[in-house]
Amino acid sequence: MSFVNIRRFVATLSVVILSPTSALCADQSELSELDYLNDIPVTFSATRLPQTLSEAPASVTIIDRRMIEASSATTIPELFRLVPGMQSYHIATNASAVAYHGMSDKFPPRMEVMINGRSVYLPLFSAVIWESLPISVADIERIEVIRGTNTVTQGSNAFLGAINIITHTPLSDQGGFIRYTQGEFNTRNAQAEHNQKTSHGHYRVAAGILGNDGYSFEYDAQDPYLKRYFSFESTSSPTLLDTITVDLGYSDGYSSVGDIRPKPGWNFKRREFETNFQQVSWTHTLQNTDELKLSYARAVNNFDARLLSAAEAAQLIQQPISVAQQFLDTNAPISITAETGNMEQHDVEIALKQQPSYNSKLISGLAYRSASAQNRQLLNTREWIKEESTRLFTNWEYSGFTDWTINTGALIEHVSNGSTRVSPRVAANYQLSNQSTIRTSVNRAYRMPSLLEANFENIIYIPPPYTGLYGDVYDYDFIANKDLSPEKLDSIDLGIIFKWPELNAQLDTRVYYEKIEDGITTSYQLQDAAMIASAPLDPDHLYRSYMNRAEWSNQGIEFQYKYQSEESLKPLLVINYGYIDSNGYRNDGNQQGSVTDVFDRLETRNPIHTGSILASITLPDNLNFSLSHYYLSSVRWQEGVKDTDPPNAPYHRTDLKISKGFRLSPQNELSIALIVQNLLDKPYSEFYAENMFEQRTYLQAQLSF
Repeated sequence: MSFVNIRRFVATLSVVILSPTSALCADQSELSELDYLNDIPVTFSATRLPQTLSEAPASVTIIDRRMIEASSATTIPELFRLVPGMQSYHIATNASAVAYHGMSDKFPPRMEVMINGRSVYLPLFSAVIWESLPISVADIERIEVIRGTNTVTQGSNAFLGAINIITHTPLSDQGGFIRYTQGEFNTRNAQAEHNQKTSHGHYRVAAGILGNDGYSFEYDAQDPYLKRYFSFESTSSPTLLDTITVDLGYSDGYSSVGDIRPKPGWNFKRREFETNFQQVSWTHTLQNTDELKLSYARAVNNFDARLLSAAEAAQLIQQPISVAQQFLDTNAPISITAETGNMEQHDVEIALKQQPSYNSKLISGLAYRSASAQNRQLLNTREWIKEESTRLFTNWEYSGFTDWTINTGALIEHVSNGSTRVSPRVAANYQLSNQSTIRTSVNRAYRMPSLLEANFENIIYIPPPYTGLYGDVYDYDFIANKDLSPEKLDSIDLGIIFKWPELNAQLDTRVYYEKIEDGITTSYQLQDAAMIASAPLDPDHLYRSYMNRAEWSNQGIEFQYKYQSEESLKPLLVINYGYIDSNGYRNDGNQQGSVTDVFDRLETRNPIHTGSILASITLPDNLNFSLSHYYLSSVRWQEGVKDTDPPNAPYHRTDLKISKGFRLSPQNELSIALIVQNLLDKPYSEFYAENMFEQRTYLQAQLSF
């Protein structure tokens, strides 16, 4: 639906919304959230123990349901623009990435992402493929974001931060809803959810179909998108001491990947995906408040694309089609994009929560993970590559000292390649007054090389008819480095939390310093004698490999101010700001056969300033207005632009959301919302220079029951 059509529709709709006949919409009395705000929300993500933000040993940002509803976000990654210091950016119309304090490209590898505590980080891509997740914005109850390393709790993937997305629980009073969104790029999104209580427990079912036609680029290229998903969650208590939770999910569809600047005559590369997961957990209450929890999760992710044709291969290797076909047969299967593959992951965990005394809480546990992947283009084999890791973790909270809360914890992690590392954390929180708490923490963390980083190898072999004359190998493009070491992080931060219950407001400020050593990055090398002997077609060719050739530091400040009231107009104001100063380098090796290595300075690889403001009010008759504003300073994404190109320019973006609710009956409510992203229509580029974000308009309707 075009912007003009939506505008006309809304103009007509506003007559209905603002007219006296809107008496259908009676005032709704809701439970006050003041107690929730005054006590500062409880989080489990920092230590796996229930803690207020004033007790947690790390900075935690909570995106609650009210913020989600007030925002203009139509995809999950867009919500993270409301987190201080976090970057969310579109790689293409329907592909996004989320990064925090790292050298950012289309696959940010240094942050753990979970849904209800289950990792959705994909080892083959060293990142999260957001568009394939079997949930949508409508399914989310809240998001907890750990700003800073949290390896003690969630393992080495949480090297710089962690995200835990919490969906609506089956125990929620919400009965269900049906939501439909239509708008830019012919977007057609339909979602539904239903919660039910039975004699055997509670369950929640959610499903959705999301899709659009994508943006129209040069060369008549488009990047369409489709996702179908289904999820089921149930909670039952067979005894007073036992709780069993079952969580299942499935999604499939397609999106587009590859360079935003396709070659003339080449369209975007369509990639299909199919994912499913199963998660079962059993919680048993022991004596007093002690608790034993055993959980198992399995996830399967398959990404596929059509095979490369002989004509396309001939264009790439500049050989006749007959020769190209022989290359394809020898190196099969070769897809039009290497960003494909099959993955399977198993996680088993047992954890024990204890309260040894009134002033102390302790959690300890053992976790095992098995990850397998298959992709000949990325792993140089048709066989499955397997990686295993074992983690032993613990965290002890002690509040026996006057006005002090102490958290100490450690993670021992061992991976199947032989690496074993210990990641400790010590934190102390001091309550200055009833309204303010100061927190400091010292961390050492390690990030184990991902399955892809440890095994990435891309070699093109010569067809048998030519091996006698030319050897076995046509090209060494990327070689696996079996000596790759874990990355190391030393960090210290100081945080202050102020809360003003009488003003319904709070302020969370963080000052930090992070030092990363043995950073993993791709680096060029000249072929050695053995390689040259087996590949005489191009003896001077360079190859790349993952190496520990990066080192940098981050220092800066972040804050979030939040004002939220249930009184007249129900005002909500959230202000976020992040400043980061990065210094360091990555060694790109001997490019173009140069004698000396090329060092890429990293000062411009992070945006120095990021900021956002979310403001919302509710007028009589349940009419809500929300404005969002986002700012990102200039940045040279690691992959987004060429080294010779200028960095992405800074941008300001303002979004508007207007919604109106109609009370149809005591149980049923209809709400209609207009969302305009980039309201002032000031196009800006995200990631790739040609990836322009222009004004986008959506109309959304939801029936709750």
